[in-house]
Amino acid sequence: MKRSSTFWVLGAIFLTALVLRPPVAQIGPILEDIQKALGLDSSQAAILAAIPVLCFGFGAFASPALVRRFGVNRTMVYLLAVLVLTIAIRPYAGFLGLVIGTTLAGLAMAVANVLLPSVVRARFPKHVVVLTSAYTTLLAVSASFAAAFSYPSALWLGWQLSLAIWALPTLLALLLSFSLLSGDQSVSESENEDPRGDTKLILRSPMAWAIMALFGIQSLGFYALLAWLPSLAIDSGMNPSDAGALLSLMTVVGVPLGLILSSNFGRFKSLSLVGTLISLVTLTGMCLLLLQLWVPAAIVIGIGQASSFPLSLSLISTRAANQRLTTMLSSVSQGIGYLIAAAGTFLFGWVATVTGNWEVSVLGLIGLTMVQAGAAWFAGKPKLIK
Repeated sequence: MKRSSTFWVLGAIFLTALVLRPPVAQIGPILEDIQKALGLDSSQAAILAAIPVLCFGFGAFASPALVRRFGVNRTMVYLLAVLVLTIAIRPYAGFLGLVIGTTLAGLAMAVANVLLPSVVRARFPKHVVVLTSAYTTLLAVSASFAAAFSYPSALWLGWQLSLAIWALPTLLALLLSFSLLSGDQSVSESENEDPRGDTKLILRSPMAWAIMALFGIQSLGFYALLAWLPSLAIDSGMNPSDAGALLSLMTVVGVPLGLILSSNFGRFKSLSLVGTLISLVTLTGMCLLLLQLWVPAAIVIGIGQASSFPLSLSLISTRAANQRLTTMLSSVSQGIGYLIAAAGTFLFGWVATVTGNWEVSVLGLIGLTMVQAGAAWFAGKPKLIK
């Protein structure tokens, strides 16, 4: 790949990563404003919070079919075009339009989530771990930025423009993504293989199921708190601005450590101990959350989550024997994982509504994080799916 082409492709990858979290992260801090403006009840608000993650699950399963039809490169361009339109329009179309727009945006982000590891592996096979850690860091930074400025920007601009303004950086990502259409066209790796055979191979692999469990549970913890941590804190007496800052703290505090740790994953033959320790850090933070020690909980959870997400993506990128299996493993792991996260995000809010408090929901996260630790131990073993 030519140096100029490499520059634009890297720009496309990194800017795409920057716009794949804000459409989700910015909703939590202003969810009550949206409820009041649109007259939503708590169940409708819970559905709105769960839609993106649910779409992340279902959309991921569509990725292999789209790749076979259009190829990875062209699919990425189409996805970003859909994102630009839906992000710009959804706040101004009422509740139904917001639901439809969020659904379409979620589906587009889901497929892009699946394809990014495949693009990185195909374009930069010698730098998979480093680039994966870099773009997962950007995912975390953009989520933190969106969460921190969602409420203040809603005060300044109104909640609708606060949501729609992210169409601008997404448009820039779309323009850069055209660089993927030139040069190396082997990203789709269209071997004459039966995709059903790949799916069966993945579903019969204990390693793949461990990766799915790790990805799903860490995603559940992240998205449940992304959607509900501000409400949890507000219900305890915190003002909305501080609650948004707390969410921002959780999403950004672990980024430096996560970047350092994830960029060194390739140094370890086995990631079992590392993955288990990361999960135990998250577990400690969940226990602090139960005690309503807000700032320590946000810091410790943030450190654990900022490390577990790149760990799961690194395992997806490195535990499959070839790029075709990487795409399928990414599709199935993220599909099932995000469906787990979507169900958990909805149940986290629903259980709190039914019980009248948040303790039972947090206890559920504590139990699941224990399961995550076991999955991380197994998924970290140095074995290939082939």
